[in-house]
Amino acid sequence: LPVPLHLRNAAHRGMKQHGIGVGYRLPHDFEDADVVQQYLPDALTDRRYYLPTEQGYEATLTARMTARAEARASGRAKRDTHPSPEASHHAGEGLLRQREANRKKLAETEKKDAR
Repeated sequence: LPVPLHLRNAAHRGMKQHGIGVGYRLPHDFEDADVVQQYLPDALTDRRYYLPTEQGYEATLTARMTARAEARASGRAKRDTHPSPEASHHAGEGLLRQREANRKKLAETEKKDAR
């Protein structure tokens, strides 16, 4: 079964003309990392693959799944269900800055160790 087009990686700009990667919404940009979008092919969308019991840790999972379902049904506002292009453009800057700082720190450590 084919992966939905918006989930496919558009390796180059020309692929977006064919709908590949268009409309993908990064869950980490939303409250509770929960965004409604289709992850499965059409033939599999209405199936349920996991039904936790009320035993042990599965009771916690049941509570989480129920809370998410209720939040979706009530239309609870996410951080921003349609972030502005500017917000999307800057979404990963903090992470990138942290990675760059980590790389510099590692390079300094390696330089010291090489002496």
